[in-house]
Amino acid sequence: MSMKWLTKFTIPALALVALSTSGAQASNGDDESALAGVRHATAAYHDLDKAIAAHYGRLLPCFDLPGVGGMGQHYVDTSRLDATIEANRPEALVYEVEGDRLKLVAVEYIVPWTAWAPTAPPQLFGRSFFRNTTLHLWALHAWIWRPNPSGMFANYNPAVKLCPGR
Repeated sequence: MSMKWLTKFTIPALALVALSTSGAQASNGDDESALAGVRHATAAYHDLDKAIAAHYGRLLPCFDLPGVGGMGQHYVDTSRLDATIEANRPEALVYEVEGDRLKLVAVEYIVPWTAWAPTAPPQLFGRSFFRNTTLHLWALHAWIWRPNPSGMFANYNPAVKLCPGR
């Protein structure tokens, strides 16, 4: 094998690997940048009174799945339950219940089935929404305020306490 042949094919191959690697990092960086924007947009809602003033209200009971993790108490802006998905305006705020205190741990994006015509699920941050067959909606959690060992977009978080009474 000649050095000329090696140079002719190796350099373009290395360049392609470098470009694909930097693209993957850029995608992860784009997700991180978008999630930082969501953190900034929802930071005030650590104060539940501010969330309520912004039209988020308690909806449904606290959710968890023993052996998998907690989810928490949802406060939802029901006026936003439509087909519009805006990263910095999540439909729900998710709070961990600690006695009589609530601690913001995640946001959730919700699209009712009746509002979503396409057969493919909605997507955000390069992730497909979860099809919730019990509540008849599409949902995507983002654990932006509590690290989740199961992943940023998992439904449950083992680092979140189970609901009171468990």
